[in-house]
Amino acid sequence: MNTIKLQRMSQEEFDFYIRNKVPRYAESIAKNTKIGEQQALETAEQKLKSLLPEGNNTPGHLLFNVIQDNTFIGYIWIKISDETKQAFLYEIYIEEQFRSRGNGTLAIQLLEELLVEQGIKSFNLHVFGHNTGALKLYERMGFNIVGVNMQKKLTST
Repeated sequence: MNTIKLQRMSQEEFDFYIRNKVPRYAESIAKNTKIGEQQALETAEQKLKSLLPEGNNTPGHLLFNVIQDNTFIGYIWIKISDETKQAFLYEIYIEEQFRSRGNGTLAIQLLEELLVEQGIKSFNLHVFGHNTGALKLYERMGFNIVGVNMQKKLTST
């Protein structure tokens, strides 16, 4: 039977994560905003630096490796606010070869257990509109849409 566990990232694992996160995040930014690749990379880098100013030691942020049967299969990054008793999921990323097997569901269930143990009352996230697989996963897991961002690109005539 496959087992999933969440393991806090070491500094070396965090450094590897950020090197891989920047281009993945930039790709989503470019796809959703239609800006150029270089600008998307710069935006992704700046945003990640502002969100994690102290890297893996940024207060309130927890970064995990998702491990299945002693094999790395992905990442989870959350921020917990003890004041508001809310958590925000910045990322769940499951390597492509481990997707569509229930691994994302299991990882989120483990994360929810951890959040409940810490007294967290609300679990929030953002998902890009093109990410239909994630949207379906979150809806299956009981997440509700609380707002919708929309964009229309304008061109001069």
